[in-house]
Amino acid sequence: MSVSKSATNEAVNRIAGNIFGVLPLLRKRLLHIDALQAEHGIPLSHVQVLSMLADSGSMSVSEISKRLGIAKPNITPLVDRLIEIGLVERKRDTVDRRVVNVEILDEGRKKLAAIHETIAEQVSEWSVGVAESDYAALADALQTITRVLSAGADDEQDGILEI
Repeated sequence: MSVSKSATNEAVNRIAGNIFGVLPLLRKRLLHIDALQAEHGIPLSHVQVLSMLADSGSMSVSEISKRLGIAKPNITPLVDRLIEIGLVERKRDTVDRRVVNVEILDEGRKKLAAIHETIAEQVSEWSVGVAESDYAALADALQTITRVLSAGADDEQDGILEI
């Protein structure tokens, strides 16, 4: 099934028009980042690394850098901090000893579970009064956003942020 050029252009324009409206709402309503960071004592970038490691088991610093779109020299201190607080460790790859992977530890999984619980509480608080069908549609939409934006993400070479 092919999509007409006009339908594609219409979708592109709708997406472009909604991006700037949704970003502050995500930060303000969906996820209270400042409160989350204060409660758990860990920046969002660290949570993102823990989440990726929980999904994949282990990754090299280069893989983490590529997926987050943050330059490798900026990932190393982040990983060092996670090691320092006992949430991850570095391990040599069993196949290629030259490769050093970062693996999540049980404490990292516990921290991630606690953060997930806090996020779930935040979502529950703001969702009072939201129709169940809208709530389900939002969950589906977020899943679709993740799926669509993840497609080909491993192939991206540009867009690395220098922070």
